[in-house]
Amino acid sequence: MFRALTVSLMCVAAFVAVASAQAYKNTAPESFRANGQVTDTPGGVAASMTIQIDKYTPDDQHKTIVDALKAGDNAAFLDVLRKSPVVGALKMGQRSIAIRWARQEPQQGGNRRIAVMTESPIFFFGAGAADAKPTAGYDVGVLEFTIDSVGMGKGSMAAAARVKPGGPTGIQIDDYSGKRVTLTTVTRNQS
Repeated sequence: MFRALTVSLMCVAAFVAVASAQAYKNTAPESFRANGQVTDTPGGVAASMTIQIDKYTPDDQHKTIVDALKAGDNAAFLDVLRKSPVVGALKMGQRSIAIRWARQEPQQGGNRRIAVMTESPIFFFGAGAADAKPTAGYDVGVLEFTIDSVGMGKGSMAAAARVKPGGPTGIQIDDYSGKRVTLTTVTRNQS
C-alpha cells in the first residue's frame, strides 16, 4: 500500500516562488548526523546517517530541476536531476549516495529548514522488511529537517520516493513504504 506524502513548500517547487530564501547565509560546507526510525511496523527499523552538504543548489540549477518536474515527464526530471552537479552525500555505514539537490530556508528564531534529494533511493522498506524488493518509479530519496540556531533538530525522510506534480503545494512525494521515516534527532556536526 502506497501513501502519498505531501511535502512542505520548501521541498522543490516552492523555491521558485521563494527565490530570496537562498539569500540566507550559506553555511555550506556543513554536515549533519541524523537518527531515523520507523516504529509502527513489526520489528521497527532504525538507521543512523550523515548528511554532508558541500554546497546548496544555486537558483538557476534549482529552476532547471523544477521546470523538468513541472513538465510531468518523470524520466526527463530524473535525467536533469542526475546530470546536476553533486552537492553532497548521504552516508549510511559504508554506503554513500550522491545528493544532487539541497536547499535551505530561514525560519523564525534563527532556525533553518533544509531539504535534500539523493540521485537514487536510500533503501527500500516495506512489507515488514528493511530490505524490500526495489520497485521501478521510486527513484530518489528525500529528506527534510529543521535545525535550530544551536544545531539541533528533527525531520522526516522518504527513503525511496517518487516525486511528481500534484498535491496542495504543487509537488507530491509518494513514499514506497507508505511510512515516513522519522528523523528523531538531527545534529549539526562541528567543523
